[in-house]
Amino acid sequence: MILVCTASLGKAQKYVLFDEAIAQPAVYSNHLNEIAKYKKFFPVEAKDIPQFLNVLQEIADRLSEHKVTGPLKDYKVGCAQFTGKVFPLAVGNRIDYVLTSNCDGIKVTMHLCDAKLSNANNAYFVKTWIKYIKSTLKQHK
Repeated sequence: MILVCTASLGKAQKYVLFDEAIAQPAVYSNHLNEIAKYKKFFPVEAKDIPQFLNVLQEIADRLSEHKVTGPLKDYKVGCAQFTGKVFPLAVGNRIDYVLTSNCDGIKVTMHLCDAKLSNANNAYFVKTWIKYIKSTLKQHK
């Protein structure tokens, strides 16, 4: 029994489930189910986390620009899709990104950046989520 429990905690887990609200520790799993979706966990394939973090950093950098111009780049990282839009407002262009994960037939959607909020507020959240993910990775080593 101890061997089975130890094996389930190993680094060979297929997915990492990140809490969208950054309130709970990430969960490592080999399988996805609807419970994770309703607990507001966003699944990312473990092998794709470095690329996922790079995309988040690109988005954070774009959100931190003083003046947002031009179209946004959409990204695909494993089973995760980043879809961005620019909304022109009187106070300047606002960025909106929706994250969608479709792994193992479980579709999870997360509003990463909401154009209703300022780009600075969205940048703060994305940078905080990056720190949360990096912290999770350090704890799992």
